[in-house]
Amino acid sequence: MPAIMIVAGEPSGDLHASRVATKIKELQPDADLFGMGGDLMGTAGVELIYHIRDSAVMGIGEVITSIPAFLRKRKHLKQVIRERRPDAILLVDFAEFNMGLAKFAYQLHIPVVYYIPPKAWAWRPSRAKKIAKTTTCVASIFPFEAEFYQRAGAKVEFVGHPLLDFARTELSCEEARKQLGLREDALVLGLMPGSRRREVDRLLPVMLEVAHQIRQTFPDCQFVLPLAPNVDRTSMPEMPFVRIVTGRTYEAMRASELMLIASGTATLEAACLGTPMIVLYKMSQLSWWIITRLATLDRSALPNIIAGQDIVPEILQKELQTERITSVALDLLQHPDKRETQRENLRKVYEQLGPAGAVERTARLTLSYLNL
Repeated sequence: MPAIMIVAGEPSGDLHASRVATKIKELQPDADLFGMGGDLMGTAGVELIYHIRDSAVMGIGEVITSIPAFLRKRKHLKQVIRERRPDAILLVDFAEFNMGLAKFAYQLHIPVVYYIPPKAWAWRPSRAKKIAKTTTCVASIFPFEAEFYQRAGAKVEFVGHPLLDFARTELSCEEARKQLGLREDALVLGLMPGSRRREVDRLLPVMLEVAHQIRQTFPDCQFVLPLAPNVDRTSMPEMPFVRIVTGRTYEAMRASELMLIASGTATLEAACLGTPMIVLYKMSQLSWWIITRLATLDRSALPNIIAGQDIVPEILQKELQTERITSVALDLLQHPDKRETQRENLRKVYEQLGPAGAVERTARLTLSYLNL
């Protein structure tokens, strides 16, 4: 029975890892999967040594306070690796934690596949050489990322972006609105304040203020908020004029003329569906100060990074003010031609993400390294 350890540390990693785990089980039904992850990985058949419910943190300041717990978990997982000797290890994102596991496993001559590797192309590029020395293969999700890691000396397989397998809906805009209980002929604005509690706390109040301002110009405007799976509805403020939906993110994106969206993977999901957006983000001043000194990019939103130019507005940190966001949103809402230009640029970004099938390619890549 082949044994594969899978390690993810955040909700997005749990999602991507669970899909690969499911495909591994389809291709190799007797595979013994274990590691660290969340509910989705557990449902996919992964034995959870650690659950990630306490692992998801935001920003460098928050990471620092979590270091002792992370070190304890990683020390124990190293012990598990030594004792159970998996035939292969699949690491998913969660760079600072997983890089240490990669080095340890590689020293034991256990094949290590790193899926969704550290964004060394964005900041701290020296990590790429460390990954090259401690990872059997990097499963890269961006073409420019694959080239970057190859230049650093890593063995790389460009598997394509996993969102191409799932970020889609067959519904038209009108059909999506009907399913979500929205008026089919109304103006619809989507709100996505993030998947972490602190993201929501920082971004949602500003988004709601912007919504109130927009209603003064467009009284009939409707608002939809697709709730992230790990955000508790009861912890959210009262929003009587906002339609909150669960498990319907892509329908909400399709229904929206425009999204106010937290910087992160969700921006790429919106790009896959061709939904115009304004990207927002705010973190602690300490985290921002450190990142701005380590980053090698002058853009935050993934669509802009992939395009190599500013195709969607980014409003970050001190600029994250109600008046500023409202002004940009109203400009896009009042000028359909500007939204259409953004859609065309987002289609070009989508075309750069490679063919669908990233999940199966990653599963087969991992299985190809089994020490049977």
